[in-house]
Amino acid sequence: MKKVIILKTGEKITIRHIDESDVHGIWNNFNQVVDEGIYIPVLFPVRSEFEKNSWFKTIKNENELCIVAIQPNFKSPYEVLGMCEISNLEWDAAAHVGSLGVIVQKKYRDMGIGFILIDTAIRESKRINHKEKIVLSCFSTNERAIYLYKKMGFQITGTRKRQFCMDSKYYDEIIMDLWIDDYLANHP
Repeated sequence: MKKVIILKTGEKITIRHIDESDVHGIWNNFNQVVDEGIYIPVLFPVRSEFEKNSWFKTIKNENELCIVAIQPNFKSPYEVLGMCEISNLEWDAAAHVGSLGVIVQKKYRDMGIGFILIDTAIRESKRINHKEKIVLSCFSTNERAIYLYKKMGFQITGTRKRQFCMDSKYYDEIIMDLWIDDYLANHP
């Protein structure tokens, strides 16, 4: 699966499955979001090559899914504009459920990349991994993400009050889910 999309700016980017050459770009993105300190409950950037490579090996060994948005004209590690991962849950009885995480580089937000990444990941997780349901969570303060998830059909199923503490401030965690067949019926 590989597709080229044109952004509102006229820029062409490629959407495809992860390749080992994307690892540094993905972690470059991840660390930028960590440094923003407002979207993910991670306090320290990932610098260890072992940890970065272990993550990639886990995706491959566990047959998990990671879709990337690539700007082919940029040099590594700046070519990865965003990524969407759908990982397996730890319980055997939840093999039909995937857990979604998405990150888009700050200057490429609000251009439709997040929607395209999530849409592609949902479709591919059904096709490849036979997932039926997708779950996710985000900070209650992440209004942009919550708006997008609701627009795509995710439903809020709960809130964990004061779930995360960063810089002495507490954040509530919003939990959402989506049945893939419902999504596909509404987004043919």
